[in-house]
Amino acid sequence: MGFGSILDLFKEDNWSNELVDKIGEMLELADTMFTFASGVVVEGKPNDDPQTNLYDKDKRINKLERKIRRRVVSHLSIKGSRAEVPSGLIFMNAVKDGERLGDYVKNVHEVFEMQPDNVDRALYQKWLSEPSKVVSELFGKTREAFAESDEALAGHVIKTAKKQGREYETMIREITASPIPTHDAVCLVLVLRFYKRLVAHMSNISSTVVMPVDMIDFYDEPEN
Repeated sequence: MGFGSILDLFKEDNWSNELVDKIGEMLELADTMFTFASGVVVEGKPNDDPQTNLYDKDKRINKLERKIRRRVVSHLSIKGSRAEVPSGLIFMNAVKDGERLGDYVKNVHEVFEMQPDNVDRALYQKWLSEPSKVVSELFGKTREAFAESDEALAGHVIKTAKKQGREYETMIREITASPIPTHDAVCLVLVLRFYKRLVAHMSNISSTVVMPVDMIDFYDEPEN
């Protein structure tokens, strides 16, 4: 059975608008969290009130995930809503990835506690400033692509995310082969690994815009 894209599905129902907004809020919260976490770890900004700037926002993301799941289940339980099952599957996939974004941003922030007291801030900026900038940009583009069902922008996010993932792996190998102190090398590698997971989840969300439901998360894999 073939499914349509998210663009086709959202033309056919109205209930989805509410959930698109909620997923957009999840992405916006994660984006704000990332700005705070990367600012602390990479740029050396003050670690002011992480409870408000990070953990409270992550709790809100988790609440939104539960609300969206309940909304999907309750809507699909209504008689005559069988045709909207593909829409429900899209939201279930997108909300899963949205929730993981918050978790990985928290992981980025946790690296702050591992950094040495006399941290060489220039070292972290050398390796992480540009990747941080790209991740931040992808948050906004992912949110826009999903909200607008923009296939061209979604495709851009997916391709950029995959390119970044490859670059992060190359950087990790360069770091492990370099004379960088072990303490700093471990922190840098961890951040790059978390960045790779962040862009991968944004790629997954974007894949809901351009791929049939049965191929979500498998943008570059041939169908046998």
